[in-house]
Amino acid sequence: MMGAVSNSRLLGGLAVFLFTFFSLDALAPAQEDATGKQLMFIPPPVDGVISLGVYDARGRLVRVLKQAAEIDSFKAGLDGLFVDWDGMDAKGASTPPGKYFARGVLIGDVTISGVAYHLNDWVDDSHNLRVKTINSPTLLNNRSLAVLADTGAPEILIIDTSSMTPRRFPVEPGAVRLKSDGATLLAIYSDHIATIALTDGTVAEKHPMPNIRDADCIGTNWAILTDRDLHYSNGQQETTLALPSPDINRCALLADSVIVASSNGRLWRSQNGNLASLNLDEPGEVQDLSAGAGNQIWLLVSTGSKSVLRQIDLDGKTSKDLDPAGLQNLESISISRNKGDLVLAEDLKPGRRVIGLHLRSTQDQQSVWEKWFDRSIVPFQFFDVKAGNVTRADTRTDSPPVMIRPANNPLENTRQVNFLLTAAPDDIGAHLATNDGLPLIQISKTKGIKQAKWESNGTNGMKVYLSDGTVVEEYNITGLENLYRFNAGSFD
Repeated sequence: MMGAVSNSRLLGGLAVFLFTFFSLDALAPAQEDATGKQLMFIPPPVDGVISLGVYDARGRLVRVLKQAAEIDSFKAGLDGLFVDWDGMDAKGASTPPGKYFARGVLIGDVTISGVAYHLNDWVDDSHNLRVKTINSPTLLNNRSLAVLADTGAPEILIIDTSSMTPRRFPVEPGAVRLKSDGATLLAIYSDHIATIALTDGTVAEKHPMPNIRDADCIGTNWAILTDRDLHYSNGQQETTLALPSPDINRCALLADSVIVASSNGRLWRSQNGNLASLNLDEPGEVQDLSAGAGNQIWLLVSTGSKSVLRQIDLDGKTSKDLDPAGLQNLESISISRNKGDLVLAEDLKPGRRVIGLHLRSTQDQQSVWEKWFDRSIVPFQFFDVKAGNVTRADTRTDSPPVMIRPANNPLENTRQVNFLLTAAPDDIGAHLATNDGLPLIQISKTKGIKQAKWESNGTNGMKVYLSDGTVVEEYNITGLENLYRFNAGSFD
């Protein structure tokens, strides 16, 4: 039986950063003196990087001079480091006359690690893949699968589930569904079908037809269901059959015939130039139809509040209903033509979940399934974090600053004032910042961050959650006791 569904995944491709740099013992002497708007200062004697800012008399941050800068990026003298300021604020405007103060933080051994993605299992930063929506999953050979994906442009995304390696092909806009016999991929549009080469995504064949409702393929053979007729080709000749019922909306292509289904569960099979009714009708609303192994077909049927998979053996003229592992709100099915594998799409209201299952056995009318694939995507504008769980939210909420108790000042061996830390979006991603706005170290280089939340994690750690509207990234920050304040003097 299927287990619980996880809405997060290990965050691949996100490095772990340890900030250890040169100590002051390695500073080379400089020949310049502190003149004009130049100050000399001595930072704490700890290996690390430095963020430094200019503040006005009210304690407001006016300008960031350095962010996570290495020690050797400063001018150095025998007695300390030098910093220059041109008198401009962060916007490039001249500051009014007055006294200004330079204050900084030395960031010692702090670790930032990517932990998980939330609300979108289809993002893969190791392949620069940011999927916004997915639709119409279809099963390929060897438990690979293809989906229609929106990555900012329409694409076909193919996942090799043995390695989870994605391949991406651009696709003509307007595709409403994918179908496959395992080796051939068919893109279905409202006015044509297109056979897509799995090697490079090129269109091998195209067949125009108006008002298409469904289609299917086996190799070069194809079937197209319109609002009036069924058209199918065996590679040598094309045949057109009139529909016996106007509500027929699904089709499945077998080796020697075509099966069509109406929304109320009635079935027909092409035979001797006609569509002959099959006496296998069972109650239920047909949501989807897929060809299986040999002369088997599978129906996705809704019976009230429950979805069932109906497996029909056309040779034996028998059918049985299988419980799809307790799943509800199923939208589509794609069945292997030679193995007991299938792919289901579930409507999460909102969002979509794609599940790969293998039917192991049926015992006492109970089906036993092995799950081999499970990914979800949930659209969201805002998110929230409760008890470590990330969920979509209707409104935006802000996080209070996290209080960190730092180690003693190594210059004076006195206790430092506690830090209040936040996470702040910037032009290249998001950074860790003090409560007065001084940026310390970069957390993420994901651009276009729309929302950030954070919470304490242990005595001197933080969890940070960042969203660009496509996915929520989770980061873990530890070692925050290794932050050291220092004053660098004043500018007149």
